[in-house]
Amino acid sequence: MKKAILFTIIMIPALLLSACSAKSDEPASGPQTQTSAEAESAEASIDSSERKTEVTEKSSEIMMRFGDTKITAVLDNSETSTAFLELLPLTLDMRRYADREYYAAINELPEDGEHIPDFENGDVTYYTAGKSLAIFFGNAENSSQGDLIRMGRITSVLSLFEKMTDSVTVTITTAENEETAEAMKYDFEQFSNVDITGIDISSLNEEELAVLYAQARYCQAMTDADIDTMRELVSEDIVFTHMSGMQQTREEYFADVADGSLIYFTIGIADPVIKVDGDKAQITYTSVLNANAYGARGTYRMKGTHHYEKRDGAWIAVNR
Repeated sequence: MKKAILFTIIMIPALLLSACSAKSDEPASGPQTQTSAEAESAEASIDSSERKTEVTEKSSEIMMRFGDTKITAVLDNSETSTAFLELLPLTLDMRRYADREYYAAINELPEDGEHIPDFENGDVTYYTAGKSLAIFFGNAENSSQGDLIRMGRITSVLSLFEKMTDSVTVTITTAENEETAEAMKYDFEQFSNVDITGIDISSLNEEELAVLYAQARYCQAMTDADIDTMRELVSEDIVFTHMSGMQQTREEYFADVADGSLIYFTIGIADPVIKVDGDKAQITYTSVLNANAYGARGTYRMKGTHHYEKRDGAWIAVNR
């Protein structure tokens, strides 16, 4: 019986194997735009090198996340732009209009900036009549749009806008804060009971970091008996299999963690190797587990592979 319990303990780390929002109804609108085919043709001829964005010591770089797409821009140092920067970080529900712009209402800004008679493709503007942010990416040649203050210019390739949806949540930050946000997004130091060794985390790409972070977060939740987080990170149909052969559904296993039948003290993730292929991923590592399982405490090492699947933008642990 004791041997079977030890097998159960050893199997535990391998159980995973098998701001502010605003809307506007009135876009910074002009006359009829050209057809979609013509717009795509015109857009294809424009790249960031042709837009003559002037970057000076007083310019401010911003990052705009249109869903999963990153768009960069440079703002001037006018009072209008300065006031806009003070609103950041900002999250807006933006709407697409006439294949030429995304717009959303924002707090009123001072109108001491570069007033322009019409937009150019790539302009980041404040629409004074509607108190809105208007980001233009196409069809400038067919426009007659007034009441605009140009705050800056997009520095990304404008073709990134081609396949965006009619409405999208956009997060806008300064480039400096974006870097800080990225670092905080994967803050492994917060996992007090999880020790990751044998890997240079700075060498990982975005998706590899996300998978390792999900695994570390799950392990920390195990030590905290944080059932809500554990439930968030594994699929509903996952089956947990012990080396003894015993199998448990997700909720059966979580119940044992919740009532103290399984207690995890620390978990080591040693020499992890992460492989990502589209929306599938796996992480192989040696687990160093200090736990009390059903009354028997010990520290065990075991190498295993954990499988993940990306669902709705998040990596979720699944059976193979």
